[in-house]
Amino acid sequence: MRWMVLPWLLISLSGSAQSGLTLLSHDLPPFTEYRDGKLDGFAIRLIDEVQEELGTRYPVRIYPLKRALALARVEPGYGLFVVQRLPERESHFKWVGPLFINRVFIYQAPDSRHLLTSLVQLRDLPRVGVVLGNADDVRLTHEGYTNLVRYKTVGEAIERLMLGKIDALPMAELVMEATLDKMGLSRRSIVSSGVLLHQAGLYIVFSKGTDDVEITRWQHALEAVRAAQGRADEPTREE
Repeated sequence: MRWMVLPWLLISLSGSAQSGLTLLSHDLPPFTEYRDGKLDGFAIRLIDEVQEELGTRYPVRIYPLKRALALARVEPGYGLFVVQRLPERESHFKWVGPLFINRVFIYQAPDSRHLLTSLVQLRDLPRVGVVLGNADDVRLTHEGYTNLVRYKTVGEAIERLMLGKIDALPMAELVMEATLDKMGLSRRSIVSSGVLLHQAGLYIVFSKGTDDVEITRWQHALEAVRAAQGRADEPTREE
């Protein structure tokens, strides 16, 4: 009986040791999105190149952002991209990047009755839309905004803005443009107020238990890809 149990234990332990990393992302055009049934986008392509540099082939799973953040924060063995770096998130993860630089502006409907000219006015609007759990939600909640209306997806938030259900929506400019394109809507359907909410780096984060050696390997691989391609950390805008 002992002879039969021992090989099973060895196989089990070996499989556990080789289980590797689980990579997560969330739907965020143009960084991560499905095109013709295939996962694509600026971030997907960049992470593929980084993995090629590392010699790994971990598949990417798409989860809702809030769930993905919770998994990477609580469970070992996860990597998640793209994540905006915030003081509130800093201690919960290990960080590699930045992958890209993200500029978030305040958008409104063209016929809005409450046109913004400064960030101070955002607090006085009746309803400000945010995507549940994203960096804008975290920041504005932390700053004490009480006029936030939360939506599960970027597309849903844009639809509500166009219908006049909310008065403003903070969104990264590339994400706004790509999502409008994906929805088949004119980019003139929504207008930027020109008011900048923030500019910050987008990163890949890893569970806190990830070995520092592995974090260094990922950072060096990212830098090697950037150097080889001669890229900046801001993707080219697609017109």
